Amino acid sequence: MRLQVVWFRRDLRLGDHPALHQAASEGAVLPLFILDPALLQHPETGVARVGVLLDNLAALDHELKQLASRLLVRWGEPAACLLSVVKAYRADAVLAHVDSERIVGRVRDARVQGQLQQAGVPLRWIEPPGGLEELVPYPAYRRFWHGVMAAEPLPAPGRLLTPPPAAGESTAAAVPSLEALGMVDDGKPRPPGGSAAALQRLQAFCRQEVSSRYYWQLSYPAARASSGISPYLKFGVLSHRQCLRAIAPLRRGDAGRQRSWRQLVSRLRWGAGMAQRFRYLPQLELEPLWRCHRDDAVLRDTQEEMYLRWQEGRTGFPIVDAVSRCLLATGGWRDLNFRSRAIHASFLTNLCGIDWRYGALHYMRHLLDGDCPIDHYQWAMQAGVTAGGTGAWTRIYHPGQVAVNRCDPHGVFIRRWLPELAELTNDQLGLPPAMAAYPPPMLDYETARRDRLRSLEARRQGWTRGSFSPMPDDLTPFGAERFSVAETAWCQGSSHDHTLLPGPLDLASLDAAERRALESWFVMGRPNPSTSGTGRSRSHHNSAARQLSLFGPD
Repeated sequence: MRLQVVWFRRDLRLGDHPALHQAASEGAVLPLFILDPALLQHPETGVARVGVLLDNLAALDHELKQLASRLLVRWGEPAACLLSVVKAYRADAVLAHVDSERIVGRVRDARVQGQLQQAGVPLRWIEPPGGLEELVPYPAYRRFWHGVMAAEPLPAPGRLLTPPPAAGESTAAAVPSLEALGMVDDGKPRPPGGSAAALQRLQAFCRQEVSSRYYWQLSYPAARASSGISPYLKFGVLSHRQCLRAIAPLRRGDAGRQRSWRQLVSRLRWGAGMAQRFRYLPQLELEPLWRCHRDDAVLRDTQEEMYLRWQEGRTGFPIVDAVSRCLLATGGWRDLNFRSRAIHASFLTNLCGIDWRYGALHYMRHLLDGDCPIDHYQWAMQAGVTAGGTGAWTRIYHPGQVAVNRCDPHGVFIRRWLPELAELTNDQLGLPPAMAAYPPPMLDYETARRDRLRSLEARRQGWTRGSFSPMPDDLTPFGAERFSVAETAWCQGSSHDHTLLPGPLDLASLDAAERRALESWFVMGRPNPSTSGTGRSRSHHNSAARQLSLFGPD
Protein backbone atom coordinates (compact mmCIF):
# COMPACT_ATOMS: atom_id res chain seq x y z
CA MET A 1 0.00 0.00 0.00
CA ARG A 2 1.20 3.49 -0.83
CA LEU A 3 2.46 5.42 2.26
CA GLN A 4 2.90 9.19 2.25
CA VAL A 5 4.25 11.48 4.94
CA VAL A 6 2.07 14.53 5.61
CA TRP A 7 4.37 17.21 7.00
CA PHE A 8 2.30 19.44 9.28
CA ARG A 9 3.54 23.00 9.80
CA ARG A 10 1.19 25.95 10.42
CA ASP A 11 -1.87 23.83 9.56
CA LEU A 12 -2.54 21.92 12.79
CA ARG A 13 -6.00 20.59 11.95
CA LEU A 14 -7.62 17.57 10.34
CA GLY A 15 -10.50 19.30 8.55
CA ASP A 16 -10.06 21.52 5.48
CA HIS A 17 -6.51 20.23 5.09
CA PRO A 18 -5.86 19.65 1.36
CA ALA A 19 -2.55 17.81 1.86
CA LEU A 20 -4.02 15.39 4.41
CA HIS A 21 -7.18 14.96 2.35
CA GLN A 22 -5.12 14.11 -0.74
CA ALA A 23 -2.83 11.67 1.05
CA ALA A 24 -5.69 9.89 2.85
CA SER A 25 -7.49 9.36 -0.45
CA GLU A 26 -4.43 7.63 -1.92
CA GLY A 27 -3.45 5.21 0.85
CA ALA A 28 -1.70 5.18 4.21
CA VAL A 29 -0.63 8.39 5.96
CA LEU A 30 2.16 9.17 8.42
CA PRO A 31 1.47 12.56 10.11
CA LEU A 32 4.72 14.32 11.00
CA PHE A 33 5.73 17.55 12.73
CA ILE A 34 9.33 18.75 12.95
CA LEU A 35 10.53 21.03 15.73
CA ASP A 36 13.05 23.11 13.78
CA PRO A 37 15.78 24.74 15.95
CA ALA A 38 16.11 27.57 13.42
CA LEU A 39 12.50 28.56 14.13
CA LEU A 40 12.39 27.75 17.84
CA GLN A 41 15.53 29.81 18.43
CA HIS A 42 14.66 32.59 16.01
CA PRO A 43 15.05 36.00 17.75
CA GLU A 44 11.35 36.72 17.19
CA THR A 45 10.14 33.45 18.72
CA GLY A 46 8.37 33.93 22.05
CA VAL A 47 8.13 31.29 24.77
CA ALA A 48 4.38 31.75 25.20
CA ARG A 49 3.75 31.25 21.48
CA VAL A 50 5.83 28.07 21.55
CA GLY A 51 3.57 26.99 24.40
CA VAL A 52 0.54 27.59 22.19
CA LEU A 53 2.21 25.53 19.47
CA LEU A 54 2.86 22.62 21.84
CA ASP A 55 -0.68 22.74 23.23
CA ASN A 56 -2.10 22.48 19.72
CA LEU A 57 0.32 19.73 18.73
CA ALA A 58 -0.81 17.70 21.74
CA ALA A 59 -4.44 18.28 20.76
CA LEU A 60 -3.70 17.25 17.17
CA ASP A 61 -2.03 14.07 18.40
CA HIS A 62 -5.13 13.32 20.50
CA GLU A 63 -7.42 13.90 17.50
CA LEU A 64 -5.28 11.63 15.33
CA LYS A 65 -5.43 8.88 17.92
CA GLN A 66 -9.22 8.99 17.64
CA LEU A 67 -8.65 7.99 13.99
CA ALA A 68 -6.32 5.10 14.94
CA SER A 69 -3.33 7.25 13.94
CA ARG A 70 -0.81 9.41 15.80
CA LEU A 71 1.48 12.41 15.36
CA LEU A 72 5.16 11.66 14.87
CA VAL A 73 7.28 14.51 16.27
CA ARG A 74 10.94 15.00 15.42
CA TRP A 75 13.51 17.58 16.53
CA GLY A 76 16.24 18.75 14.19
CA GLU A 77 17.12 20.03 10.75
CA PRO A 78 13.99 19.37 8.64
CA ALA A 79 15.63 17.84 5.56
CA ALA A 80 17.58 15.36 7.69
CA CYS A 81 14.48 14.51 9.74
CA LEU A 82 12.37 13.93 6.64
CA LEU A 83 14.96 11.71 4.99
CA SER A 84 15.31 9.71 8.21
CA VAL A 85 11.54 9.21 8.54
CA VAL A 86 11.12 8.32 4.86
CA LYS A 87 13.87 5.72 5.17
CA ALA A 88 12.63 4.25 8.47
CA TYR A 89 9.06 3.86 7.22
CA ARG A 90 9.86 3.26 3.55
CA ALA A 91 7.50 6.08 2.63
CA ASP A 92 6.72 6.77 -1.01
CA ALA A 93 6.40 10.57 -0.89
CA VAL A 94 6.07 13.68 1.28
CA LEU A 95 3.17 16.15 1.09
CA ALA A 96 3.12 19.62 2.66
CA HIS A 97 1.35 22.92 2.30
CA VAL A 98 3.18 25.93 0.90
CA ASP A 99 4.14 28.28 3.76
CA SER A 100 5.55 31.72 3.00
CA GLU A 101 5.30 33.39 6.42
CA ARG A 102 9.02 33.68 7.16
CA ILE A 103 12.29 33.85 5.26
CA VAL A 104 13.81 31.13 7.46
CA GLY A 105 10.97 28.80 6.52
CA ARG A 106 11.37 29.50 2.82
CA VAL A 107 15.11 28.83 2.96
CA ARG A 108 14.28 25.61 4.84
CA ASP A 109 11.77 24.50 2.22
CA ALA A 110 14.15 25.16 -0.67
CA ARG A 111 16.82 23.05 1.03
CA VAL A 112 14.30 20.31 1.83
CA GLN A 113 13.22 20.19 -1.80
CA GLY A 114 16.79 20.02 -3.04
CA GLN A 115 17.87 17.27 -0.66
CA LEU A 116 14.75 15.14 -1.11
CA GLN A 117 15.02 15.48 -4.88
CA GLN A 118 18.67 14.42 -4.71
CA ALA A 119 17.63 11.37 -2.66
CA GLY A 120 14.87 10.50 -5.13
CA VAL A 121 12.02 11.21 -2.70
CA PRO A 122 8.95 12.83 -4.32
CA LEU A 123 7.83 16.01 -2.56
CA ARG A 124 4.49 17.60 -3.39
CA TRP A 125 3.76 21.19 -2.40
CA ILE A 126 0.04 21.89 -2.09
CA GLU A 127 -1.54 25.34 -1.89
CA PRO A 128 -3.52 25.93 1.31
CA PRO A 129 -7.03 27.40 0.89
CA GLY A 130 -6.60 30.99 -0.27
CA GLY A 131 -2.98 30.65 -1.36
CA LEU A 132 -2.02 31.77 -4.87
CA GLU A 133 1.27 31.24 -6.68
CA GLU A 134 1.04 33.76 -9.51
CA LEU A 135 1.20 37.55 -9.28
CA VAL A 136 -2.24 39.06 -9.82
CA PRO A 137 -3.69 42.52 -9.11
CA TYR A 138 -5.22 42.85 -5.68
CA PRO A 139 -8.83 43.10 -6.96
CA ALA A 140 -8.32 39.78 -8.77
CA TYR A 141 -6.95 38.19 -5.60
CA ARG A 142 -9.89 39.48 -3.64
CA ARG A 143 -12.29 37.78 -6.08
CA PHE A 144 -10.17 34.63 -5.98
CA TRP A 145 -10.22 34.57 -2.17
CA HIS A 146 -13.98 34.98 -1.98
CA GLY A 147 -14.40 32.20 -4.54
CA VAL A 148 -12.22 29.81 -2.55
CA MET A 149 -13.97 30.73 0.69
CA ALA A 150 -17.39 30.02 -0.86
CA ALA A 151 -16.48 26.34 -1.29
CA GLU A 152 -17.30 23.88 1.46
CA PRO A 153 -14.39 23.06 3.79
CA LEU A 154 -12.83 19.68 3.12
CA PRO A 155 -14.04 17.10 5.65
CA ALA A 156 -11.68 15.56 8.18
CA PRO A 157 -10.82 11.92 7.44
CA GLY A 158 -13.06 9.41 9.17
CA ARG A 159 -10.11 7.09 9.71
CA LEU A 160 -6.44 7.05 8.79
CA LEU A 161 -4.27 4.10 7.87
CA THR A 162 -0.99 4.68 9.70
CA PRO A 163 1.88 2.20 10.01
CA PRO A 164 3.00 0.97 13.44
CA PRO A 165 6.06 2.59 15.02
CA ALA A 166 9.30 1.91 13.21
CA ALA A 167 12.07 0.00 14.91
CA GLY A 168 13.60 2.13 17.63
CA GLU A 169 10.83 4.73 17.64
CA SER A 170 10.02 5.94 21.15
CA THR A 171 6.57 5.19 22.50
CA ALA A 172 6.78 8.08 24.97
CA ALA A 173 4.62 11.20 24.64
CA ALA A 174 5.00 12.58 21.14
CA VAL A 175 4.91 16.26 22.08
CA PRO A 176 7.62 17.63 24.41
CA SER A 177 7.09 20.21 27.13
CA LEU A 178 8.55 23.71 27.18
CA GLU A 179 11.01 22.53 29.79
CA ALA A 180 12.16 19.68 27.56
CA LEU A 181 12.92 22.29 24.91
CA GLY A 182 15.00 24.28 27.40
CA MET A 183 12.39 27.03 27.77
CA VAL A 184 10.85 28.50 30.91
CA ASP A 185 7.12 29.24 30.90
CA ASP A 186 6.66 33.00 31.24
CA GLY A 187 3.20 32.70 32.80
CA LYS A 188 1.13 34.20 30.00
CA PRO A 189 -2.34 32.60 29.95
CA ARG A 190 -2.92 30.39 26.91
CA PRO A 191 -6.17 29.23 25.35
CA PRO A 192 -6.78 25.46 25.32
CA GLY A 193 -5.38 23.71 22.29
CA GLY A 194 -7.18 22.00 19.45
CA SER A 195 -9.65 22.62 16.66
CA ALA A 196 -12.61 21.66 18.86
CA ALA A 197 -11.65 24.26 21.48
CA ALA A 198 -11.11 26.88 18.77
CA LEU A 199 -14.47 26.18 17.18
CA GLN A 200 -16.23 26.24 20.55
CA ARG A 201 -14.69 29.62 21.33
CA LEU A 202 -15.81 31.09 18.02
CA GLN A 203 -19.32 29.65 18.29
CA ALA A 204 -19.66 30.96 21.84
CA PHE A 205 -18.58 34.41 20.65
CA CYS A 206 -21.31 34.35 17.99
CA ARG A 207 -23.96 33.43 20.58
CA GLN A 208 -22.94 36.06 23.11
CA GLU A 209 -24.14 39.65 23.18
CA VAL A 210 -20.61 40.93 22.55
CA SER A 211 -20.89 39.82 18.91
CA SER A 212 -23.48 42.55 18.29
CA ARG A 213 -21.00 45.27 19.29
CA TYR A 214 -17.75 43.70 18.11
CA TYR A 215 -17.68 45.77 14.93
CA TRP A 216 -17.22 49.05 16.79
CA GLN A 217 -15.84 48.06 20.20
CA LEU A 218 -12.64 46.86 18.56
CA SER A 219 -11.33 50.34 19.28
CA TYR A 220 -11.79 49.94 23.05
CA PRO A 221 -9.42 47.51 24.82
CA ALA A 222 -11.43 47.60 28.05
CA ALA A 223 -14.42 46.15 26.19
CA ARG A 224 -12.70 42.79 25.56
CA ALA A 225 -14.72 42.42 22.38
CA SER A 226 -12.23 40.18 20.59
CA SER A 227 -13.33 36.82 19.23
CA GLY A 228 -10.23 35.28 20.82
CA ILE A 229 -9.32 33.00 17.90
CA SER A 230 -6.15 34.73 16.70
CA PRO A 231 -3.74 32.22 18.35
CA TYR A 232 -5.59 29.43 16.55
CA LEU A 233 -5.36 31.22 13.21
CA LYS A 234 -1.63 31.69 13.72
CA PHE A 235 -1.07 27.92 13.69
CA GLY A 236 -3.85 27.01 11.28
CA VAL A 237 -5.87 25.20 13.94
CA LEU A 238 -8.90 26.57 12.11
CA SER A 239 -8.88 27.43 8.42
CA HIS A 240 -10.45 30.62 7.15
CA ARG A 241 -13.19 28.59 5.50
CA GLN A 242 -13.99 26.88 8.78
CA CYS A 243 -14.13 30.27 10.50
CA LEU A 244 -16.49 31.64 7.87
CA ARG A 245 -18.84 28.69 8.33
CA ALA A 246 -18.80 29.15 12.11
CA ILE A 247 -19.68 32.86 11.97
CA ALA A 248 -22.42 32.44 9.34
CA PRO A 249 -25.20 32.80 11.98
CA LEU A 250 -24.13 36.42 12.53
CA ARG A 251 -25.13 37.21 8.96
CA ARG A 252 -28.71 36.29 9.83
CA GLY A 253 -28.75 38.22 13.10
CA ASP A 254 -29.64 41.80 14.00
CA ALA A 255 -28.00 44.82 12.38
CA GLY A 256 -25.13 44.85 14.86
CA ARG A 257 -24.32 41.19 14.30
CA GLN A 258 -24.49 41.63 10.54
CA ARG A 259 -21.97 44.46 10.73
CA SER A 260 -19.78 42.34 12.99
CA TRP A 261 -19.97 39.52 10.43
CA ARG A 262 -18.78 41.88 7.70
CA GLN A 263 -15.96 43.07 9.94
CA LEU A 264 -14.84 39.52 10.72
CA VAL A 265 -14.88 38.54 7.04
CA SER A 266 -12.88 41.67 6.23
CA ARG A 267 -10.27 40.86 8.87
CA LEU A 268 -9.85 37.30 7.61
CA ARG A 269 -9.42 38.58 4.04
CA TRP A 270 -7.05 41.26 5.27
CA GLY A 271 -4.88 38.67 7.04
CA ALA A 272 -4.82 36.49 3.92
CA GLY A 273 -3.84 39.54 1.88
CA MET A 274 -0.93 40.27 4.21
CA ALA A 275 0.33 36.72 3.76
CA GLN A 276 0.08 37.10 -0.02
CA ARG A 277 2.03 40.38 0.05
CA PHE A 278 4.86 38.65 1.90
CA ARG A 279 4.73 35.78 -0.56
CA TYR A 280 5.52 38.25 -3.33
CA LEU A 281 7.98 40.33 -1.30
CA PRO A 282 9.57 38.31 1.52
CA GLN A 283 12.01 41.17 2.06
CA LEU A 284 9.22 42.97 3.93
CA GLU A 285 10.21 40.88 6.94
CA LEU A 286 13.55 42.70 7.04
CA GLU A 287 13.09 45.89 5.03
CA PRO A 288 10.57 48.72 4.59
CA LEU A 289 8.45 48.65 1.46
CA TRP A 290 10.33 51.50 -0.27
CA ARG A 291 14.06 52.01 -0.81
CA CYS A 292 13.89 55.59 0.43
CA HIS A 293 13.07 54.39 3.96
CA ARG A 294 15.93 51.89 4.32
CA ASP A 295 18.00 52.51 7.44
CA ASP A 296 20.81 50.87 9.41
CA ALA A 297 18.62 51.16 12.54
CA VAL A 298 21.46 51.59 15.05
CA LEU A 299 20.13 52.90 18.36
CA ARG A 300 21.84 55.74 20.20
CA ASP A 301 22.27 55.43 23.97
CA THR A 302 19.30 57.71 24.60
CA GLN A 303 17.16 55.62 22.27
CA GLU A 304 18.18 52.42 24.06
CA GLU A 305 16.85 53.94 27.27
CA MET A 306 13.63 55.04 25.57
CA TYR A 307 13.23 51.57 24.05
CA LEU A 308 13.59 49.94 27.47
CA ARG A 309 11.14 52.33 29.12
CA TRP A 310 8.64 51.73 26.33
CA GLN A 311 9.00 47.96 26.72
CA GLU A 312 8.51 48.06 30.48
CA GLY A 313 5.70 50.63 30.60
CA ARG A 314 7.59 53.60 32.08
CA THR A 315 7.12 56.29 29.43
CA GLY A 316 4.93 58.61 31.51
CA PHE A 317 2.02 58.25 29.09
CA PRO A 318 -0.59 56.01 30.77
CA ILE A 319 -2.27 54.59 27.67
CA VAL A 320 1.13 53.65 26.22
CA ASP A 321 2.33 52.14 29.49
CA ALA A 322 -0.88 50.18 29.98
CA VAL A 323 -0.41 48.55 26.58
CA SER A 324 3.23 47.77 27.41
CA ARG A 325 2.35 46.02 30.64
CA CYS A 326 -0.63 44.20 29.15
CA LEU A 327 1.55 42.82 26.37
CA LEU A 328 4.17 41.54 28.82
CA ALA A 329 1.57 39.92 31.08
CA THR A 330 -0.92 38.46 28.61
CA GLY A 331 0.58 38.25 25.13
CA GLY A 332 -2.10 40.61 23.88
CA TRP A 333 -4.41 38.12 22.18
CA ARG A 334 -7.55 39.14 24.10
CA ASP A 335 -6.97 42.70 25.28
CA LEU A 336 -4.77 44.46 22.73
CA ASN A 337 -6.95 45.49 19.83
CA PHE A 338 -5.94 47.33 16.69
CA ARG A 339 -6.10 50.87 18.07
CA SER A 340 -4.17 50.15 21.26
CA ARG A 341 -1.43 48.43 19.26
CA ALA A 342 -1.41 51.31 16.77
CA ILE A 343 -0.99 53.94 19.50
CA HIS A 344 1.79 51.87 21.06
CA ALA A 345 3.58 51.43 17.73
CA SER A 346 3.21 55.06 16.70
CA PHE A 347 4.72 56.20 20.00
CA LEU A 348 7.89 54.14 19.57
CA THR A 349 8.46 54.82 15.89
CA ASN A 350 7.16 58.32 15.34
CA LEU A 351 7.72 60.00 18.69
CA CYS A 352 10.81 58.14 19.92
CA GLY A 353 12.25 57.94 16.39
CA ILE A 354 13.12 54.25 16.81
CA ASP A 355 13.16 51.96 13.78
CA TRP A 356 9.92 50.00 13.44
CA ARG A 357 11.78 46.69 13.38
CA TYR A 358 12.65 47.03 17.07
CA GLY A 359 8.97 47.27 17.86
CA ALA A 360 8.10 44.33 15.61
CA LEU A 361 10.83 42.30 17.30
CA HIS A 362 9.51 43.03 20.80
CA TYR A 363 5.93 42.27 19.82
CA MET A 364 6.80 38.99 18.14
CA ARG A 365 8.67 37.87 21.26
CA HIS A 366 5.55 38.36 23.37
CA LEU A 367 2.43 38.03 21.20
CA LEU A 368 0.59 34.73 21.49
CA ASP A 369 -0.94 35.43 18.09
CA GLY A 370 2.21 36.86 16.50
CA ASP A 371 2.08 36.45 12.72
CA CYS A 372 5.07 37.85 10.83
CA PRO A 373 3.31 39.40 7.79
CA ILE A 374 0.57 41.00 9.89
CA ASP A 375 2.87 42.17 12.68
CA HIS A 376 5.67 43.50 10.50
CA TYR A 377 3.52 45.30 7.96
CA GLN A 378 1.38 46.78 10.72
CA TRP A 379 4.50 48.17 12.37
CA ALA A 380 5.91 49.53 9.12
CA MET A 381 2.59 51.16 8.29
CA GLN A 382 2.32 52.86 11.68
CA ALA A 383 5.88 54.14 11.23
CA GLY A 384 4.92 55.78 7.94
CA VAL A 385 7.40 53.81 5.84
CA THR A 386 4.80 52.10 3.62
CA ALA A 387 3.68 55.38 2.06
CA GLY A 388 5.58 56.70 -0.94
CA GLY A 389 5.67 60.13 -2.50
CA THR A 390 5.97 63.59 -1.03
CA GLY A 391 2.94 64.88 0.81
CA ALA A 392 1.78 61.40 1.86
CA TRP A 393 -0.10 61.47 5.13
CA THR A 394 1.21 59.67 8.22
CA ARG A 395 -1.01 59.28 11.25
CA ILE A 396 0.90 60.06 14.43
CA TYR A 397 -1.30 59.32 17.42
CA HIS A 398 -1.42 61.74 20.32
CA PRO A 399 -0.55 59.59 23.36
CA GLY A 400 -2.15 61.92 25.90
CA GLN A 401 -5.74 62.75 26.78
CA VAL A 402 -6.80 62.57 23.13
CA ALA A 403 -5.87 58.87 23.04
CA VAL A 404 -7.47 58.21 26.42
CA ASN A 405 -10.74 59.82 25.33
CA ARG A 406 -10.86 57.78 22.12
CA CYS A 407 -9.47 54.48 23.38
CA ASP A 408 -10.26 54.22 27.10
CA PRO A 409 -12.63 57.09 28.02
CA HIS A 410 -13.57 55.59 31.39
CA GLY A 411 -10.02 54.62 32.28
CA VAL A 412 -10.89 50.96 32.84
CA PHE A 413 -7.99 49.58 30.80
CA ILE A 414 -5.45 52.05 32.20
CA ARG A 415 -6.43 51.43 35.81
CA ARG A 416 -6.33 47.67 35.24
CA TRP A 417 -2.66 47.82 34.26
CA LEU A 418 -1.50 50.94 36.14
CA PRO A 419 -2.95 50.54 39.64
CA GLU A 420 -0.77 53.43 40.83
CA LEU A 421 -3.12 55.73 38.89
CA ALA A 422 -6.33 54.26 40.30
CA GLU A 423 -7.24 57.39 42.26
CA LEU A 424 -6.87 59.83 39.37
CA THR A 425 -9.91 61.20 37.59
CA ASN A 426 -10.53 60.21 33.98
CA ASP A 427 -9.42 63.61 32.71
CA GLN A 428 -6.07 63.21 34.50
CA LEU A 429 -5.18 59.92 32.82
CA GLY A 430 -3.77 61.58 29.72
CA LEU A 431 -1.21 63.64 31.60
CA PRO A 432 -1.07 62.66 35.29
CA PRO A 433 0.01 65.24 37.86
CA ALA A 434 3.51 64.92 39.30
CA MET A 435 3.63 61.93 41.63
CA ALA A 436 6.30 59.71 43.15
CA ALA A 437 4.72 56.46 41.97
CA TYR A 438 4.64 57.32 38.26
CA PRO A 439 7.25 58.90 35.95
CA PRO A 440 6.75 62.20 34.11
CA PRO A 441 6.37 62.11 30.30
CA MET A 442 9.68 61.21 28.69
CA LEU A 443 9.13 63.38 25.60
CA ASP A 444 7.20 66.36 24.29
CA TYR A 445 4.58 65.25 21.77
CA GLU A 446 4.52 68.36 19.58
CA THR A 447 8.31 68.54 19.27
CA ALA A 448 8.68 64.82 18.57
CA ARG A 449 5.85 64.87 16.04
CA ARG A 450 7.30 67.83 14.16
CA ASP A 451 10.75 66.19 14.00
CA ARG A 452 9.29 62.94 12.71
CA LEU A 453 7.24 64.57 9.98
CA ARG A 454 10.30 66.46 8.77
CA SER A 455 12.34 63.26 8.72
CA LEU A 456 9.69 61.31 6.80
CA GLU A 457 9.17 64.09 4.27
CA ALA A 458 12.92 64.35 3.68
CA ARG A 459 13.13 60.62 3.00
CA ARG A 460 10.14 60.68 0.68
CA GLN A 461 11.90 63.19 -1.52
CA GLY A 462 13.93 60.21 -2.74
CA TRP A 463 10.89 58.09 -3.60
CA THR A 464 10.18 57.04 -7.17
CA ARG A 465 7.37 54.85 -8.40
CA GLY A 466 8.33 51.19 -8.38
CA SER A 467 11.31 51.72 -6.05
CA PHE A 468 10.54 48.71 -3.85
CA SER A 469 13.23 47.58 -1.44
CA PRO A 470 15.20 44.70 -2.98
CA MET A 471 15.77 41.33 -1.38
CA PRO A 472 18.83 41.79 0.88
CA ASP A 473 21.91 39.60 0.50
CA ASP A 474 22.15 39.16 4.27
CA LEU A 475 19.13 37.23 5.58
CA THR A 476 20.12 37.38 9.25
CA PRO A 477 16.98 38.07 11.31
CA PHE A 478 16.76 41.62 12.60
CA GLY A 479 18.00 41.95 16.19
CA ALA A 480 19.66 38.53 16.31
CA GLU A 481 22.77 40.07 17.86
CA ARG A 482 20.73 41.11 20.92
CA PHE A 483 20.07 37.50 21.98
CA SER A 484 22.75 34.95 22.81
CA VAL A 485 20.55 31.94 21.95
CA ALA A 486 19.45 33.16 18.52
CA GLU A 487 20.01 30.50 15.83
CA THR A 488 21.48 32.01 12.67
CA ALA A 489 23.48 29.14 11.18
CA TRP A 490 20.80 28.68 8.51
CA CYS A 491 21.56 32.09 6.97
CA GLN A 492 25.35 31.99 7.11
CA GLY A 493 27.62 31.24 4.17
CA SER A 494 27.24 32.13 0.53
CA SER A 495 24.12 33.93 -0.63
CA HIS A 496 23.84 31.20 -3.29
CA ASP A 497 22.78 28.85 -0.46
CA HIS A 498 19.84 31.11 0.38
CA THR A 499 17.35 30.10 -2.28
CA LEU A 500 13.78 30.66 -1.12
CA LEU A 501 10.72 28.52 -1.78
CA PRO A 502 8.40 30.02 -2.80
CA GLY A 503 10.83 32.39 -4.42
CA PRO A 504 10.48 36.18 -4.25
CA LEU A 505 9.41 38.26 -7.19
CA ASP A 506 12.29 39.28 -9.43
CA LEU A 507 11.62 43.01 -9.32
CA ALA A 508 14.12 43.78 -12.07
CA SER A 509 12.33 41.56 -14.58
CA LEU A 510 8.76 42.80 -14.04
CA ASP A 511 7.09 44.24 -17.10
CA ALA A 512 4.75 47.24 -16.91
CA ALA A 513 1.61 45.14 -16.36
CA GLU A 514 3.27 43.09 -13.63
CA ARG A 515 4.54 46.22 -11.92
CA ARG A 516 1.04 47.70 -11.91
CA ALA A 517 -0.31 44.43 -10.51
CA LEU A 518 2.22 44.55 -7.67
CA GLU A 519 1.57 48.22 -6.92
CA SER A 520 -2.16 47.50 -6.63
CA TRP A 521 -1.42 45.66 -3.38
CA PHE A 522 -0.07 48.80 -1.72
CA VAL A 523 -1.13 52.37 -1.04
CA MET A 524 1.17 54.66 -3.01
CA GLY A 525 0.29 57.64 -0.83
CA ARG A 526 -2.67 58.71 1.26
CA PRO A 527 -3.80 62.32 1.67
CA ASN A 528 -4.61 63.71 5.08
CA PRO A 529 -8.29 62.84 5.65
CA SER A 530 -8.85 66.14 7.44
CA THR A 531 -8.03 68.03 4.23
CA SER A 532 -9.45 65.62 1.66
CA GLY A 533 -12.61 67.65 1.21
CA THR A 534 -14.95 64.86 2.22
CA GLY A 535 -14.72 65.41 5.94
CA ARG A 536 -13.96 62.75 8.47
CA SER A 537 -16.58 60.56 10.06
CA ARG A 538 -16.60 60.82 13.82
CA SER A 539 -18.81 57.81 14.33
CA HIS A 540 -17.18 55.32 16.65
CA HIS A 541 -19.12 52.64 14.77
CA ASN A 542 -16.99 53.33 11.68
CA SER A 543 -13.73 53.55 13.61
CA ALA A 544 -12.50 49.98 13.25
CA ALA A 545 -13.24 49.81 9.53
CA ARG A 546 -11.54 53.16 8.96
CA GLN A 547 -8.49 51.97 10.90
CA LEU A 548 -8.18 48.81 8.82
CA SER A 549 -8.46 50.78 5.59
CA LEU A 550 -5.12 52.38 6.34
CA PHE A 551 -3.36 49.08 5.62
CA GLY A 552 -4.05 49.21 1.93
CA PRO A 553 -6.60 48.06 -0.63
CA ASP A 554 -9.51 46.06 0.71
